[in-house]
Amino acid sequence: MTQLPEICLALDTALDACSVGLAIREGGKTRLVGRSLVLGRGHAEHLMTELGHLLADADLTYQDLTRLAVTVGPGSFTGLRVGLATARSLALALDIPLIGASTLEALALTAMPETKKPLAVLVDARRNQVYGQLFAMKAHRPHPLTEAAALSAEDFAALCIDHQVAGLIGSGAALVKEEDRQLAALPIAAATAPDMRELAHWALDQPEPRTSPAPLYLRGPDAKPQAAKAIARR
Repeated sequence: MTQLPEICLALDTALDACSVGLAIREGGKTRLVGRSLVLGRGHAEHLMTELGHLLADADLTYQDLTRLAVTVGPGSFTGLRVGLATARSLALALDIPLIGASTLEALALTAMPETKKPLAVLVDARRNQVYGQLFAMKAHRPHPLTEAAALSAEDFAALCIDHQVAGLIGSGAALVKEEDRQLAALPIAAATAPDMRELAHWALDQPEPRTSPAPLYLRGPDAKPQAAKAIARR
C-alpha cells in the first residue's frame, strides 16, 4: 500500500520578513521549499500571495497539506496576529493540525546547521531591550537553557557568558555582542529571520497539539490606548 506524503506548511509574520516554507516527506526523503519577503510592515497584504506562489512552486494545493506550523512571537503585535489568524483559519478549513513555535525557537532551528554548541537567539525589541533565549543543541534539536525574556543587551551578555554560548543569531545579536569583550570572538549567524523550511521540517515530527497555539507576548504593546492619550493632553 502506497503511503501518502506528509506535507507541512509553515509561516512567519512576527518579524520584519513575511516567510513561508514547505517540508514534503515522501518515500523516506524530505524536500524543502521556501520563500521570504522582507517587508517591515504590510504582512497582511502579502501573506496569501506568498503562500500561493509557494504552493505553485511545489506543484501543490492547500488540500495536499497534512499539517501547518506558525510562529507565535515574540515580535510585532500586528504581524504575529496576522500569521496566527491565517494559520488558524487554514487549519480549521482544512481540518489539519496546527503546530506553534516561538520566533526564538524557529531562529534556533534556522541556526542548527551552523552550530552544535549552546546558542543565543536574540531579537532587537527596541526600547533598549532584546527578546532572547539561550538554547543547547541536543539530538539535532534546540532545547531551552533559559526562559524567553525581554531584557537589556547587558543582561543578555551576562547570560551568554554564564552559559558559555558558542554563537549568536538574530537582529539583536550585534547589540548583545558589543556589551562585553568576552563575546567579541563569537560568530553571529547570518540569518535575522527564521527559515520556515526548517520550521516545517521540525513540525512534521511534533505531536498533534491539544489546543490552538496562543501568541507569546514578552512585554506590553508599544501603542497607547486613544483614551489614555486624550487624558494626557488635558
